[in-house]
Amino acid sequence: MGDLTILGVDCGATKVIAQSVNFDQNTKMLIPGDFHMELSYPDRPNWNPGFIPVHLDLQQQEFSKGNICLTESEIDQGDVIVETIQQVIHQSGADSIGLCFPGIKNEQGIVIMANGPRIPDLLERISEIDSLYHDSDCCVLGEWKSSIGKLEKCDNAVYIGGGTGIADGILLKGALIDFNQRNDVKRSWELFMPDGRSVEYSLSPKGMTDQWNSSQNEDVDSLSQFIQHENALSIFQKATEAFSFLIQDRIEFFKRNHSEIEKVVIGQRLGQFLSQNDSSFKSMIESSKEIPIEYSSDRRTAAMGAAWKKACL
Repeated sequence: MGDLTILGVDCGATKVIAQSVNFDQNTKMLIPGDFHMELSYPDRPNWNPGFIPVHLDLQQQEFSKGNICLTESEIDQGDVIVETIQQVIHQSGADSIGLCFPGIKNEQGIVIMANGPRIPDLLERISEIDSLYHDSDCCVLGEWKSSIGKLEKCDNAVYIGGGTGIADGILLKGALIDFNQRNDVKRSWELFMPDGRSVEYSLSPKGMTDQWNSSQNEDVDSLSQFIQHENALSIFQKATEAFSFLIQDRIEFFKRNHSEIEKVVIGQRLGQFLSQNDSSFKSMIESSKEIPIEYSSDRRTAAMGAAWKKACL
C-alpha cells in the first residue's frame, strides 16, 4: 500500500498550526508534507485579548447538569477560533483531517476549557472534522511517530510540553498511556507543590510570565524578555522545583510498573526556549535529575500527532 496524505491541525490557546504529512502505511510513520500554515487568533479583528474564561467550578457544574450556558464573550471568542480553523482547512484543500484541541471534550465539541472559550458544537460547525483528539496525546505521538520527533524508537519516556499549560505524556513499555483510564498517575495540573501551586502553574511558560507580571507590575509575553533579570531567579528556581517534583512522581510511577525512564523530552514553547538559551534556568533543569533530557523545538509535532491519529484510528 502507498502513502496517505493527511492534514494535521493543532488548535492552541493563541493560534492554529496546520501541517500536511505523508503517512507510510507499512511503517506507520509520518514525514512532513509541503503544506504548512500558522494563523494567530489575535491577528483577527474580533479577537478579545482580555477574554476571561468562565470559572472552572461553574463550567464543571454546568457540564455535569447537562446545561452549558455560554456567555456572550465565549460565543464571540469561539467564533474567531472556528473561523480560523475553517480558513486553514479551506486553504489546505485537504479532505482527510485530524484535529487536536485542549480542554475536556464530548462527542460534539469542547465542554470545559481552562484557558479559552467552550465550543460545545465545534464538530457541527466544521463539517470536515469528525473527531477531536487530545492535544497532549498528539504532542507525544508527533514526537514518537514522525521523522521530526525526539521519541522515535523509544519505549519508556516522559514528555513535558510547556506552553499555556503543560501537555503531559508518558510512554510505558512501548505504549502511550491514557491518563483518563488510570488512577495511578496524575497530570501536571493535578500535582501540587508544598506552597500550594500546581506543577503546571510553576513550570509552564504562561505560569512563569504571569508570576513575573504580577510581581514586577510589568507586562511581558515570553520568558526571553526577563530571563537575564536578577529578579527572575526565584521564578526559575520554583520552576526547577516543579520540574524535579514532576519527574520524581514519574520515576515512582515507572518503578510501580517495573520500568525505568529512558529519557525526558521537553517540548512546545518551553522546549524551544531551553533549546535556544544557555541560561542558569537550563543548567538548573539539567542538574535536577540524572535522566537524559532532550529539547524539542519543532512546533509541528502536535499537528503531526493529530494526523497520525486520523490515519490509524
